[in-house]
Amino acid sequence: MFDSYLIEIDDVEAGLLIRDGESYAFHAVAPRFRAFEGARFADPWSAERALRRHAERPTRPGGRSRAAGMIGPERPRDRKIG
Repeated sequence: MFDSYLIEIDDVEAGLLIRDGESYAFHAVAPRFRAFEGARFADPWSAERALRRHAERPTRPGGRSRAAGMIGPERPRDRKIG
């Protein structure tokens, strides 16, 4: 496996996955995927599935989204912003 991946969703560069130990950290490029900034995934395929689900969903009130497939406590709904 590679140490970094560029994830594209619907021809949009969503962000970069960078290997960090046994998992991958997501770094958003497109604003619509900023909720995933710093999220950790077990593998690139889990990250892509979560980002695709996010892209297919209508925006929830307050601009928050739920993200499945991430590992650890760093999920967007668990982080405090601001």
